[in-house]
Amino acid sequence: MRTVKAPRAAGTGVLVVALALSACSATPERPSPDAPLRGEVADGVTVVGVSDGDLWPSCWAEDDALYAANGDGGGFGFEFFDIAVNRLTGSPEDEAGVEGEFLAGGDALGQVWSGAQFTRKPTGMLCTDEAIYLAVQDLRLDFNEAPAATIARSDDHGETWTWDTATPMFGDGVFTTIWFADYGKAGRHAPDPEYAYAYGLDGNWRDSFDDSAPDPTELFLARVPLASVQDAATWEFYAGEPGASEPTWSPDIARKRPVLIDERRRYPTDAAVQPGQTVGARNLSVLSQGGVTFLPALERYVYTSWTELTFEFYEAPAPWGPWKLFLSEDFGPYPWTQDRFGGYGTSIPSKFLSEDNRRVWVQSNVCPCAPAGMSSYWFGLRPLDLDLDG
Repeated sequence: MRTVKAPRAAGTGVLVVALALSACSATPERPSPDAPLRGEVADGVTVVGVSDGDLWPSCWAEDDALYAANGDGGGFGFEFFDIAVNRLTGSPEDEAGVEGEFLAGGDALGQVWSGAQFTRKPTGMLCTDEAIYLAVQDLRLDFNEAPAATIARSDDHGETWTWDTATPMFGDGVFTTIWFADYGKAGRHAPDPEYAYAYGLDGNWRDSFDDSAPDPTELFLARVPLASVQDAATWEFYAGEPGASEPTWSPDIARKRPVLIDERRRYPTDAAVQPGQTVGARNLSVLSQGGVTFLPALERYVYTSWTELTFEFYEAPAPWGPWKLFLSEDFGPYPWTQDRFGGYGTSIPSKFLSEDNRRVWVQSNVCPCAPAGMSSYWFGLRPLDLDLDG
Protein backbone atom coordinates (compact mmCIF):
# COMPACT_ATOMS: atom_id res chain seq x y z
CA MET A 1 0.00 0.00 0.00
CA ARG A 2 1.32 3.43 -0.93
CA THR A 3 1.21 6.12 1.72
CA VAL A 4 0.27 9.62 0.55
CA LYS A 5 1.45 12.52 2.72
CA ALA A 6 0.28 16.11 2.71
CA PRO A 7 1.79 19.27 4.15
CA ARG A 8 0.26 20.81 7.28
CA ALA A 9 -1.86 23.64 5.90
CA ALA A 10 -5.26 25.18 6.43
CA GLY A 11 -7.86 25.57 3.73
CA THR A 12 -10.70 23.79 2.02
CA GLY A 13 -9.26 20.66 0.52
CA VAL A 14 -9.71 17.18 -0.87
CA LEU A 15 -8.50 14.07 0.88
CA VAL A 16 -5.97 12.13 -1.16
CA VAL A 17 -6.70 8.41 -1.35
CA ALA A 18 -4.08 5.66 -1.12
CA LEU A 19 -3.88 2.99 -3.78
CA ALA A 20 -4.52 -0.72 -3.31
CA LEU A 21 -7.72 -0.45 -1.30
CA SER A 22 -9.30 -3.74 -0.31
CA ALA A 23 -11.94 -5.25 -2.54
CA CYS A 24 -14.06 -7.53 -0.37
CA SER A 25 -17.16 -8.17 -2.40
CA ALA A 26 -18.51 -11.36 -0.86
CA THR A 27 -20.82 -11.05 2.13
CA PRO A 28 -19.62 -13.45 4.84
CA GLU A 29 -21.91 -15.66 6.86
CA ARG A 30 -23.24 -14.13 10.07
CA PRO A 31 -20.40 -14.43 12.59
CA SER A 32 -20.62 -16.39 15.79
CA PRO A 33 -21.08 -14.04 18.75
CA ASP A 34 -18.38 -16.03 20.57
CA ALA A 35 -15.76 -15.67 17.83
CA PRO A 36 -13.01 -13.31 19.03
CA LEU A 37 -12.05 -10.37 16.86
CA ARG A 38 -8.59 -9.97 15.38
CA GLY A 39 -7.20 -6.82 13.79
CA GLU A 40 -4.25 -5.49 11.83
CA VAL A 41 -3.79 -1.73 11.66
CA ALA A 42 -1.70 0.15 9.11
CA ASP A 43 1.65 1.58 10.19
CA GLY A 44 0.59 5.10 9.30
CA VAL A 45 -2.04 7.33 7.75
CA THR A 46 -2.84 6.47 4.13
CA VAL A 47 -5.55 9.09 3.52
CA VAL A 48 -4.76 12.67 4.45
CA GLY A 49 -6.57 15.95 4.04
CA VAL A 50 -5.49 19.54 3.49
CA SER A 51 -6.89 20.51 6.86
CA ASP A 52 -5.56 21.72 10.20
CA GLY A 53 -6.37 20.40 13.66
CA ASP A 54 -6.73 17.31 15.81
CA LEU A 55 -9.25 15.04 17.61
CA TRP A 56 -11.96 15.00 14.86
CA PRO A 57 -14.86 13.20 16.60
CA SER A 58 -17.56 12.70 13.98
CA CYS A 59 -21.05 11.49 13.14
CA TRP A 60 -22.84 10.52 9.93
CA ALA A 61 -25.97 12.59 9.27
CA GLU A 62 -29.18 11.90 7.38
CA ASP A 63 -27.98 14.19 4.55
CA ASP A 64 -25.19 11.61 3.95
CA ALA A 65 -22.44 14.01 5.08
CA LEU A 66 -19.93 13.30 7.83
CA TYR A 67 -19.76 16.06 10.43
CA ALA A 68 -16.42 16.26 12.27
CA ALA A 69 -15.10 18.62 14.93
CA ASN A 70 -11.46 19.53 15.38
CA GLY A 71 -9.48 21.17 18.14
CA ASP A 72 -6.75 23.81 17.87
CA GLY A 73 -6.73 24.54 14.16
CA GLY A 74 -8.59 25.91 11.19
CA GLY A 75 -10.23 22.61 10.28
CA PHE A 76 -11.09 22.84 6.60
CA GLY A 77 -11.02 26.64 6.82
CA PHE A 78 -8.36 29.31 7.19
CA GLU A 79 -8.84 30.83 10.67
CA PHE A 80 -7.45 29.26 13.85
CA PHE A 81 -9.98 28.18 16.50
CA ASP A 82 -9.64 26.15 19.68
CA ILE A 83 -12.69 24.21 18.43
CA ALA A 84 -14.36 24.02 15.01
CA VAL A 85 -16.98 21.97 13.12
CA ASN A 86 -16.68 20.83 9.52
CA ARG A 87 -18.82 19.04 6.93
CA LEU A 88 -17.21 16.24 4.91
CA THR A 89 -18.57 14.47 1.83
CA GLY A 90 -17.36 11.55 -0.22
CA SER A 91 -15.42 8.47 0.89
CA PRO A 92 -11.78 7.34 1.09
CA GLU A 93 -12.75 4.58 -1.33
CA ASP A 94 -13.88 7.11 -3.97
CA GLU A 95 -11.52 8.19 -6.70
CA ALA A 96 -12.30 11.83 -5.86
CA GLY A 97 -11.60 11.30 -2.17
CA VAL A 98 -13.35 13.31 0.53
CA GLU A 99 -14.00 17.05 0.48
CA GLY A 100 -14.23 19.18 3.60
CA GLU A 101 -15.95 22.49 4.42
CA PHE A 102 -15.56 24.63 7.55
CA LEU A 103 -18.88 25.49 9.22
CA ALA A 104 -18.40 27.18 12.62
CA GLY A 105 -15.81 27.70 15.33
CA GLY A 106 -14.85 29.16 18.69
CA ASP A 107 -17.52 31.05 20.61
CA ALA A 108 -20.17 29.85 18.16
CA LEU A 109 -19.81 26.31 19.57
CA GLY A 110 -19.51 26.69 23.31
CA GLN A 111 -17.98 28.49 26.26
CA VAL A 112 -15.19 27.91 28.76
CA TRP A 113 -16.55 27.23 32.24
CA SER A 114 -13.39 26.73 34.31
CA GLY A 115 -11.28 29.86 33.92
CA ALA A 116 -8.40 31.32 31.92
CA GLN A 117 -6.23 28.21 32.22
CA PHE A 118 -8.74 26.16 30.22
CA THR A 119 -9.82 25.94 26.60
CA ARG A 120 -12.56 24.17 24.62
CA LYS A 121 -12.09 20.76 23.02
CA PRO A 122 -14.52 18.53 21.06
CA THR A 123 -14.90 15.01 22.45
CA GLY A 124 -17.95 13.52 20.71
CA MET A 125 -20.66 14.06 18.09
CA LEU A 126 -24.14 12.61 17.58
CA CYS A 127 -26.24 12.80 14.43
CA THR A 128 -29.99 12.15 14.62
CA ASP A 129 -32.84 12.69 12.18
CA GLU A 130 -33.65 15.95 13.97
CA ALA A 131 -30.33 17.51 15.03
CA ILE A 132 -26.55 17.27 15.41
CA TYR A 133 -24.97 17.35 18.88
CA LEU A 134 -21.43 18.22 19.92
CA ALA A 135 -19.87 17.38 23.30
CA VAL A 136 -17.52 20.21 24.34
CA GLN A 137 -15.00 19.81 27.15
CA ASP A 138 -13.02 22.24 29.27
CA LEU A 139 -9.39 21.09 29.05
CA ARG A 140 -6.52 22.70 30.92
CA LEU A 141 -3.93 24.33 28.68
CA ASP A 142 -1.37 21.66 29.62
CA PHE A 143 -3.93 18.91 28.74
CA ASN A 144 -3.84 17.43 32.27
CA GLU A 145 -7.30 18.17 33.69
CA ALA A 146 -10.85 18.08 32.28
CA PRO A 147 -13.24 19.46 34.93
CA ALA A 148 -16.39 20.34 32.93
CA ALA A 149 -18.35 19.46 29.80
CA THR A 150 -21.59 20.36 28.07
CA ILE A 151 -23.40 19.54 24.82
CA ALA A 152 -24.30 21.96 22.02
CA ARG A 153 -27.05 21.38 19.44
CA SER A 154 -27.43 22.38 15.79
CA ASP A 155 -30.73 22.29 13.91
CA ASP A 156 -29.33 23.58 10.62
CA HIS A 157 -26.62 21.05 9.78
CA GLY A 158 -23.83 22.66 11.75
CA GLU A 159 -24.24 26.29 10.79
CA THR A 160 -25.45 27.55 14.20
CA TRP A 161 -25.35 26.00 17.70
CA THR A 162 -27.18 26.44 21.01
CA TRP A 163 -26.48 25.28 24.57
CA ASP A 164 -27.41 26.13 28.16
CA THR A 165 -25.19 29.08 29.06
CA ALA A 166 -26.02 28.99 32.77
CA THR A 167 -24.12 25.89 33.86
CA PRO A 168 -22.23 22.96 32.31
CA MET A 169 -24.07 19.66 32.10
CA PHE A 170 -21.27 17.78 33.86
CA GLY A 171 -18.69 19.08 36.35
CA ASP A 172 -16.17 18.20 39.05
CA GLY A 173 -14.29 16.01 36.59
CA VAL A 174 -17.08 13.41 36.57
CA PHE A 175 -18.16 12.09 33.14
CA THR A 176 -16.51 15.09 31.51
CA THR A 177 -14.93 13.30 28.53
CA ILE A 178 -18.00 12.31 26.51
CA TRP A 179 -18.46 10.58 23.18
CA PHE A 180 -21.50 8.89 21.65
CA ALA A 181 -21.81 5.35 20.32
CA ASP A 182 -21.72 5.57 16.52
CA TYR A 183 -24.64 3.58 15.09
CA GLY A 184 -24.28 4.56 11.47
CA LYS A 185 -26.21 7.06 9.38
CA ALA A 186 -28.41 9.10 11.77
CA GLY A 187 -28.21 6.17 14.22
CA ARG A 188 -29.99 3.68 11.95
CA HIS A 189 -28.50 0.66 13.79
CA ALA A 190 -29.22 1.84 17.33
CA PRO A 191 -30.67 -0.92 19.55
CA ASP A 192 -33.29 1.48 20.92
CA PRO A 193 -34.36 4.24 18.51
CA GLU A 194 -35.54 6.43 21.40
CA TYR A 195 -32.14 6.65 23.11
CA ALA A 196 -28.60 7.78 22.46
CA TYR A 197 -25.78 5.93 24.20
CA ALA A 198 -22.81 7.91 25.49
CA TYR A 199 -19.48 6.88 26.99
CA GLY A 200 -17.56 8.92 29.52
CA LEU A 201 -14.31 9.15 31.43
CA ASP A 202 -13.67 10.81 34.79
CA GLY A 203 -10.67 12.97 35.66
CA ASN A 204 -8.93 13.55 32.36
CA TRP A 205 -9.22 12.72 28.66
CA ARG A 206 -6.09 10.57 28.89
CA ASP A 207 -3.33 9.84 31.40
CA SER A 208 -2.71 13.03 33.38
CA PHE A 209 1.04 13.28 33.01
CA ASP A 210 1.52 15.45 36.10
CA ASP A 211 -1.03 13.49 38.20
CA SER A 212 -3.01 16.65 38.98
CA ALA A 213 -6.16 14.75 37.98
CA PRO A 214 -6.93 11.03 38.31
CA ASP A 215 -5.78 8.92 35.38
CA PRO A 216 -8.82 7.28 33.72
CA THR A 217 -8.83 3.52 34.29
CA GLU A 218 -12.63 3.05 34.07
CA LEU A 219 -14.98 3.55 31.12
CA PHE A 220 -18.57 4.53 31.94
CA LEU A 221 -21.80 4.37 29.92
CA ALA A 222 -24.99 6.41 29.91
CA ARG A 223 -28.16 6.61 27.87
CA VAL A 224 -30.40 9.60 27.25
CA PRO A 225 -33.69 10.04 25.36
CA LEU A 226 -33.09 11.60 21.95
CA ALA A 227 -35.76 14.14 22.84
CA SER A 228 -33.68 15.55 25.73
CA VAL A 229 -29.98 15.09 25.00
CA GLN A 230 -29.12 18.49 26.50
CA ASP A 231 -31.07 17.88 29.73
CA ALA A 232 -28.67 16.26 32.23
CA ALA A 233 -31.61 15.39 34.49
CA THR A 234 -32.85 12.85 31.91
CA TRP A 235 -29.56 10.97 31.61
CA GLU A 236 -29.32 7.46 33.06
CA PHE A 237 -26.04 5.81 33.94
CA TYR A 238 -25.11 2.16 33.70
CA ALA A 239 -25.11 0.72 37.22
CA GLY A 240 -24.78 -3.01 36.61
CA GLU A 241 -22.02 -5.52 36.01
CA PRO A 242 -20.02 -5.34 32.77
CA GLY A 243 -21.58 -7.62 30.17
CA ALA A 244 -24.74 -8.35 32.18
CA SER A 245 -27.51 -10.07 30.24
CA GLU A 246 -29.82 -7.16 31.07
CA PRO A 247 -28.62 -3.57 31.69
CA THR A 248 -29.26 -1.72 34.94
CA TRP A 249 -29.70 2.06 34.71
CA SER A 250 -29.78 4.75 37.38
CA PRO A 251 -30.55 8.48 37.12
CA ASP A 252 -27.99 9.04 39.92
CA ILE A 253 -24.55 9.68 38.44
CA ALA A 254 -23.02 8.74 41.81
CA ARG A 255 -24.28 5.18 41.28
CA LYS A 256 -22.64 4.71 37.91
CA ARG A 257 -20.40 1.65 37.52
CA PRO A 258 -17.76 1.05 34.86
CA VAL A 259 -18.41 -1.14 31.85
CA LEU A 260 -14.65 -1.56 31.41
CA ILE A 261 -11.83 -1.46 33.92
CA ASP A 262 -8.26 -1.62 32.62
CA GLU A 263 -5.48 -0.73 35.04
CA ARG A 264 -2.62 -1.73 32.75
CA ARG A 265 0.27 0.69 32.35
CA ARG A 266 2.30 1.08 29.18
CA TYR A 267 5.97 2.09 29.41
CA PRO A 268 5.86 1.78 33.21
CA THR A 269 9.54 2.62 33.84
CA ASP A 270 11.88 5.33 32.69
CA ALA A 271 14.22 2.67 31.32
CA ALA A 272 11.88 2.14 28.36
CA VAL A 273 11.81 5.81 27.36
CA GLN A 274 14.86 8.02 27.22
CA PRO A 275 14.62 11.43 28.96
CA GLY A 276 13.46 14.17 26.62
CA GLN A 277 11.83 11.79 24.15
CA THR A 278 8.27 12.31 25.37
CA VAL A 279 6.17 14.89 27.15
CA GLY A 280 5.94 12.99 30.43
CA ALA A 281 4.75 9.91 28.55
CA ARG A 282 5.67 7.06 30.87
CA ASN A 283 3.64 4.78 33.14
CA LEU A 284 0.67 5.47 30.85
CA SER A 285 -2.92 4.49 31.64
CA VAL A 286 -4.61 2.92 28.62
CA LEU A 287 -8.19 4.29 28.58
CA SER A 288 -8.44 7.58 26.70
CA GLN A 289 -10.79 9.75 24.65
CA GLY A 290 -11.58 7.78 21.53
CA GLY A 291 -14.70 6.37 19.94
CA VAL A 292 -17.10 3.44 20.07
CA THR A 293 -18.48 2.25 16.73
CA PHE A 294 -21.05 -0.49 16.20
CA LEU A 295 -20.21 -2.89 13.37
CA PRO A 296 -23.59 -4.35 12.34
CA ALA A 297 -22.19 -6.99 9.97
CA LEU A 298 -19.99 -8.36 12.76
CA GLU A 299 -22.53 -7.74 15.52
CA ARG A 300 -20.05 -6.09 17.86
CA TYR A 301 -18.80 -2.81 19.18
CA VAL A 302 -15.22 -1.53 18.87
CA TYR A 303 -13.72 0.97 21.31
CA THR A 304 -10.62 2.67 19.90
CA SER A 305 -8.37 3.87 22.72
CA TRP A 306 -4.71 4.86 22.83
CA THR A 307 -1.75 5.98 24.90
CA GLU A 308 0.92 8.46 23.86
CA LEU A 309 2.81 5.57 22.25
CA THR A 310 0.26 2.80 21.57
CA PHE A 311 -3.17 1.93 20.18
CA GLU A 312 -5.44 -0.07 22.53
CA PHE A 313 -8.54 -1.46 20.79
CA TYR A 314 -11.38 -3.35 22.51
CA GLU A 315 -14.48 -5.26 21.34
CA ALA A 316 -17.81 -6.09 23.00
CA PRO A 317 -21.15 -7.70 22.01
CA ALA A 318 -23.22 -5.03 23.79
CA PRO A 319 -22.72 -1.38 24.77
CA TRP A 320 -22.08 -2.43 28.39
CA GLY A 321 -19.66 -5.20 27.47
CA PRO A 322 -18.04 -7.40 28.35
CA TRP A 323 -15.18 -5.49 26.75
CA LYS A 324 -12.07 -7.42 25.69
CA LEU A 325 -8.77 -6.10 24.37
CA PHE A 326 -8.20 -7.48 20.86
CA LEU A 327 -5.37 -5.28 19.56
CA SER A 328 -2.54 -3.46 21.32
CA GLU A 329 -0.20 -1.87 18.80
CA ASP A 330 3.05 -0.46 20.19
CA PHE A 331 4.65 2.15 17.93
CA GLY A 332 7.69 2.48 20.17
CA PRO A 333 9.18 5.52 21.90
CA TYR A 334 9.83 8.74 20.05
CA PRO A 335 11.12 9.71 17.58
CA TRP A 336 8.70 8.19 15.10
CA THR A 337 9.02 8.24 11.32
CA GLN A 338 6.59 9.04 8.52
CA ASP A 339 6.54 5.31 7.72
CA ARG A 340 5.33 4.15 11.15
CA PHE A 341 3.57 6.23 13.80
CA GLY A 342 0.65 6.08 16.21
CA GLY A 343 -1.56 8.92 17.35
CA TYR A 344 -4.30 10.10 19.70
CA GLY A 345 -8.03 10.82 19.55
CA THR A 346 -8.66 7.53 17.75
CA SER A 347 -12.10 6.97 16.21
CA ILE A 348 -13.76 4.92 13.46
CA PRO A 349 -16.29 6.93 11.40
CA SER A 350 -19.19 4.61 10.53
CA LYS A 351 -19.63 6.31 7.15
CA PHE A 352 -16.45 4.64 5.93
CA LEU A 353 -17.14 1.03 6.96
CA SER A 354 -16.81 -1.55 4.20
CA GLU A 355 -19.99 -3.50 3.44
CA ASP A 356 -18.76 -6.53 5.39
CA ASN A 357 -17.32 -4.29 8.14
CA ARG A 358 -13.96 -6.07 7.86
CA ARG A 359 -12.17 -2.97 6.68
CA VAL A 360 -12.66 0.15 8.75
CA TRP A 361 -10.79 3.45 8.80
CA VAL A 362 -9.18 4.83 11.96
CA GLN A 363 -8.74 8.58 12.43
CA SER A 364 -5.89 9.70 14.73
CA ASN A 365 -3.42 12.57 15.10
CA VAL A 366 0.13 13.41 16.09
CA CYS A 367 0.66 16.95 17.36
CA PRO A 368 3.61 19.07 16.18
CA CYS A 369 3.95 20.02 19.87
CA ALA A 370 5.12 16.50 20.76
CA PRO A 371 8.79 15.53 20.24
CA ALA A 372 7.73 12.76 17.87
CA GLY A 373 10.02 13.79 15.02
CA MET A 374 6.99 14.14 12.71
CA SER A 375 3.36 15.21 12.85
CA SER A 376 -0.03 14.13 11.48
CA TYR A 377 -2.12 17.14 12.40
CA TRP A 378 -5.08 16.89 10.03
CA PHE A 379 -8.11 14.70 9.33
CA GLY A 380 -6.23 11.53 8.49
CA LEU A 381 -7.32 7.92 8.08
CA ARG A 382 -5.55 4.57 8.16
CA PRO A 383 -7.12 1.17 7.42
CA LEU A 384 -7.80 -1.36 10.15
CA ASP A 385 -8.52 -4.84 8.77
CA LEU A 386 -10.65 -7.08 10.98
CA ASP A 387 -11.22 -10.81 11.04
CA LEU A 388 -12.82 -13.38 13.32
CA ASP A 389 -11.29 -16.47 14.87
CA GLY A 390 -13.44 -19.55 14.50
